[in-house]
Amino acid sequence: MQLAEEHYYYTFAIVFGIGLLQGAILARGIRRKFPKLKKYAKGVSIILLILFSINAAGNISKFAEPSKVEFTEFVMPETSEAAFLLLIDVLGLNAGIIAVTGIFISITLILLFRFAELNSISRYFIFTISVIVFIIAMLGRFTDYVPSTFQIILYVMYQLGMTLGIFSIMRRREKDPLEDMG
Repeated sequence: MQLAEEHYYYTFAIVFGIGLLQGAILARGIRRKFPKLKKYAKGVSIILLILFSINAAGNISKFAEPSKVEFTEFVMPETSEAAFLLLIDVLGLNAGIIAVTGIFISITLILLFRFAELNSISRYFIFTISVIVFIIAMLGRFTDYVPSTFQIILYVMYQLGMTLGIFSIMRRREKDPLEDMG
C-alpha cells in the first residue's frame, strides 16, 4: 500500500480506469440488450447518471464510515422478532431512508446488469472487481478495519470512473465505441 501511496497519481489513474472500463462494459451490455435505448440515449444516460451518482454517494459514505456489527455480546435470539432485528442489523438495513434508497437503486442496477448482454470475459472482469469491492466492504463491516483517507479516495475514484463510464457510453445515440471490441 505504501508503494501505491507514493505513486498516487498512477494509482488513482489505474483505479479510475478500472471503474471507467467496468462502467463502459456494463453500458455496452445494456445497449446491446435494449437497442431501442439508443433512440432515447440522452434521457436514459442522464437517468443512469443520477442513479449511479446517488448509489456512489451512498456507497462511499458507507465505505468511509462502515457501521460495525459486534459479535462480542452475541445472544441467540429467542423470538422471531429478535431474529428479524438481528438479521436487519447484520445486513445493514437499519439505517433508515438512505439504506432503503440505496437498496432500491442497487436492486434496480442488478436487474439492469442481469439483463445486459456481456461476453464471458466481460462478465468475469465485472464479477472479479465486484467481489473484490464486496470483500473490502465486508471487512469494514465485520472487522476493526477502517479505511484510510487514501483508500477512501481510491474508492471515490473507482465509483466516479464507473459512473462516468456508464454515462459516456449510454449518452451516444448510435455509434458505440466499444462495438469493435467484441
